[in-house]
Formats: sequence, C-alpha cells, structure tokens
Amino acid sequence: MIVIDEIVGFLLANFAAQTSASTLLMSFFLFRFFDITKVFPASRLERLPGGTGIVADDLMAGVYTFVALRLLGAWAMV
Repeated sequence: MIVIDEIVGFLLANFAAQTSASTLLMSFFLFRFFDITKVFPASRLERLPGGTGIVADDLMAGVYTFVALRLLGAWAMV
C-alpha cells in the first residue's frame, strides 16, 4: 500500500535539494526522525480531524527536514 502522506512530506523535504546519494540518505533519516518525534507543532497538527492531520504532520516533518538540509548545506556539511 502506498502511503501518500509520507511521499508528499519527503518530496517537500527534498525540494531543490542536491541529487547526491549522501544528501538523499541524510534527508531520509532526518525526515524519519522529525516524523517519528513529532516536534512541536507537528504533534498538534496530527490532531486535526480526518486525513488532514495525518498529512499535516508529515508536511511539517518535511518542512523541518528542508530547513535542516539548507542549514547543513550552508555550513557545507551536505
């Protein structure tokens, strides 16, 4: 079964990212970390009614990953 919320969140996380294997691997682990830990406000977004909350928390994890990758890239770590 395809889980579209995970795909959308991961695509958002990698928007305009380098297409190297190391960047994608780091992005995957960062995304999973943020998705599992539900850093604020993702934990509140998950409580939204219906499928909205299910998708919203993954989008927030994607935003966190996107920002983290950009910060790491700015510091030349990615």
